[in-house]
Amino acid sequence: MRTRLGLALLLLACKPAVTEAPPAPPPNPWTTPPAVPADRLQRHLAFLADDAQEGRAPGTAADQRVQQHIEAAFKELGLQPGFGASFVQPFEVTDGVRLIAGQTAHLTVGKADLAIELVPWSHPTTAAVEAPLVYIGHGVSDDPKLAAAMKGAIVVARAGAPQDPHLDVTRTRAQNKLIAARDRGAVGFVLWDPDNDLPYPNHGEANDLTIPAVAVGKAGTPALLAAFGSKKPVTLGDPHAGLVAGKKAKGKAALHTPVERVVLTTANVAGLLPGSGPRRIVLGAHMDHLGLGTASSLAPGQTAVHNGADDNASGVAAMLALADALRKVDVKYRPYTVQFVAFGAEEMGLLGSKHLVTALSDPDRQAIVAMLNFDMVGRLQNDSVVVSGVGTSSAWPTLLGRAAAGGLTIRPSEDGFGASDQTSFYAAGIPVLHFFSGTHADYHKPSDDLDKINIPGAVKIGDLTLHLIGVLMQDQPKLDYIKVAAASPSRGGFRVSLGTVPDYAAKVDGVQITEAKKGGPAEAAGLKSGDIITKLGTREIHNFDDYMACFGELQPGAEVPIVIRRGDQTLDLKITPGAPSRR
Repeated sequence: MRTRLGLALLLLACKPAVTEAPPAPPPNPWTTPPAVPADRLQRHLAFLADDAQEGRAPGTAADQRVQQHIEAAFKELGLQPGFGASFVQPFEVTDGVRLIAGQTAHLTVGKADLAIELVPWSHPTTAAVEAPLVYIGHGVSDDPKLAAAMKGAIVVARAGAPQDPHLDVTRTRAQNKLIAARDRGAVGFVLWDPDNDLPYPNHGEANDLTIPAVAVGKAGTPALLAAFGSKKPVTLGDPHAGLVAGKKAKGKAALHTPVERVVLTTANVAGLLPGSGPRRIVLGAHMDHLGLGTASSLAPGQTAVHNGADDNASGVAAMLALADALRKVDVKYRPYTVQFVAFGAEEMGLLGSKHLVTALSDPDRQAIVAMLNFDMVGRLQNDSVVVSGVGTSSAWPTLLGRAAAGGLTIRPSEDGFGASDQTSFYAAGIPVLHFFSGTHADYHKPSDDLDKINIPGAVKIGDLTLHLIGVLMQDQPKLDYIKVAAASPSRGGFRVSLGTVPDYAAKVDGVQITEAKKGGPAEAAGLKSGDIITKLGTREIHNFDDYMACFGELQPGAEVPIVIRRGDQTLDLKITPGAPSRR
């Protein structure tokens, strides 16, 4: 018994130990990232581009509904508030002018009271102006006799431009016509648009151009023509109804515009998907559009809901769908926090993104690895997507090449500046990319509607971005920041280029610049980001309209003085305008 037991113990001792194999590591989720959910993208798109949202104009009840919808979506996905304890970052915008309570506006000529419309660049005043009424044609003539007739007069300028292909487009802006008349001594301004039977678009920044101004459309045209003694109808053959520039109306005119600026509150909405490290990637898309139509609408004469299904319900929907996909990746594979931001008031001059960037502390700004922007990603054609900002970091071409997904062809553009929110981040020293499916005939029109959106195409752009984020998360590359050189000259509608990027959100006396483009005239003159231009050539600059008026006066290659304010300093410099830029 003992022998058998001893033998068994001996055999047991000699048997090799069995070691269990270590568990297989979990698969890398970035090898096959979670799919961007088409159903979620479509659901958000359908809400944002519905007629019920009335074009998502900033400061409206519809704007509030959109903000609440996006905040609810972030909460549903389990995201944390993007602004401290809040998902919402409010800010104020100016949106045109309105009559002061209890006051009335009028333009009378003799006993006739003309039907008029307020314009956003009307001078806020309660004092009426009385003066002769003088017709000045299109208001772009340099005839000295006509200039003399404007002195001390309320002038009437025909809207639009004469048939002159050599005319600089900046001179035909209504505000520039007013400024030209004001510089020649006019004391009031009337923009006459006899073909327009809708109210003048009274939206956006309301600059004080120092003299009262109104618009007269179709309703006021008969009385206006009668004041000048003309009985001719306005026709294509005679758009001036027989009026000759310099003609005076019978009797004096009185113009009264007691108006005040309209200040509205809108907001940015943001949610955070925390990562395992302190640095972050910002994904953004603007949520606002043109409401029932503003001066930016390309459907003149229409008061209709501008749903902006592509611009930019598609970008917001794609961003929210990306948030759904990214939250499914375990946090240990996400070294970067991702901040998802729906920007307000982009259509008014990138105001929301500028407000966000300006409010960043230095440590918060330095923590941002990159900003990826989605603006108009809903009309993909031929599987070809435009990606702008590729030149803002030397790492982007390689990273995009590795991320290429879904058979998309990438059409790269180098510049980080453009007409969308990535501009605000690029100006702050952050590498950026802007994803864009391309232009189309429905841009800024009521016809930019849901039935024209390519949902699978938007999903493909989302998948491309998701793969790019995966590459960033895995490799954590150091993205350097590059200032892209200014574009080379080409022919265009503007006579000159100064190589500046104005800061439309800055509330200053003058025009503050976000950036002096590398290699451009402004950089060569010594201008820097944050400088405030107070004089250009012979013109004092108090606002953006003053600045735009200069572009019809400057000549390429002709040096002019420029005065800037930099902090507490006033600097007198010289700038040589260049020819217009290709971009």
